[in-house]
Amino acid sequence: MRQLIRLATAVALLLLLAVPALAQGQLLIRDPGGRLDRGAVERAARPLLKRDANVAIYIVDSGGPDDFTERLVDDGLARADGAFRSGTIAIYVAVNDRYSEIRYGDRWSDALSVNDNAEVIRQGDLNPGLSDGDFTRGVTTALTAIEAAIVNPPVPGGGLNIDPTPIVVGLGGLAALGAGGFALARQRRAAKARAAAQQRLKDAREGAGTAIAALGQRFNAAAEKAKYDRVSYAAADVERLDKLQGAASARFVAVQGRFKDIAEQLERREKPSNEQLLQAATAYDAVTTEAQAVAADLAAVEQLRAELDEQARQAREEVDRAKKV
Repeated sequence: MRQLIRLATAVALLLLLAVPALAQGQLLIRDPGGRLDRGAVERAARPLLKRDANVAIYIVDSGGPDDFTERLVDDGLARADGAFRSGTIAIYVAVNDRYSEIRYGDRWSDALSVNDNAEVIRQGDLNPGLSDGDFTRGVTTALTAIEAAIVNPPVPGGGLNIDPTPIVVGLGGLAALGAGGFALARQRRAAKARAAAQQRLKDAREGAGTAIAALGQRFNAAAEKAKYDRVSYAAADVERLDKLQGAASARFVAVQGRFKDIAEQLERREKPSNEQLLQAATAYDAVTTEAQAVAADLAAVEQLRAELDEQARQAREEVDRAKKV
């Protein structure tokens, strides 16, 4: 009897050892410049890793498509002919060349190839953070968008693909069919509400990001002009310009900080609710409004400088006329 027990125990142990481990993907981060918050990236990639995805993030100083391919080959995620391992999801950013790209294996085609969705995510989710210099936000937002696309794949022409479980009608089949129809309707409503919240957030974030980027360009131009203020205007006028431009600059820095804070608050939540997405969208709208107010402040500086230039021009003309007389 004891021998039978020992034999059964040994067989059970062998069976346990033969059961494969749960699928778990791998995360590869190549960030020699230390531009990423690795913890935040790991949290954003976690849902994809649970799907057995091999996620690779490359943030390099210079490069392009060929460099991207070489790195994927070196890391065993692609072959020299460009063919991918089917579970690969890779994000590549060459900072100095202002180049970004998202590549993926066949397993994710439904989520990322339909409607060129990978490009949509690159432009709408990855690039806004990169443009603001917040590489962590760009990468984590893109990873979150990829996960959302896998959960609710796009369909040709737009919309989400909801794949309901087939309902088998047997005993009590009509009741089951009614319950299944109700569940399907609820699932469609939930998916539609989620998509609407995500789109609302995306639009608000892009609007705020665009406003901030435009302001940044204007402030750069204003800073260049300010270099010549002391040789162009009277001391009192220079003081007025410095005061106005300094106040506008401080306000702009505060707006940039609020924009970053919103993204960081979302990143702390593994799966934000629709309400949280909409709250973040409202916060981004407020950032856009504040950016517009800062733009008005900067416009006042630009107007003052234009008026001083016009006064200087008129003064020169008066001098020229006096010389001719």
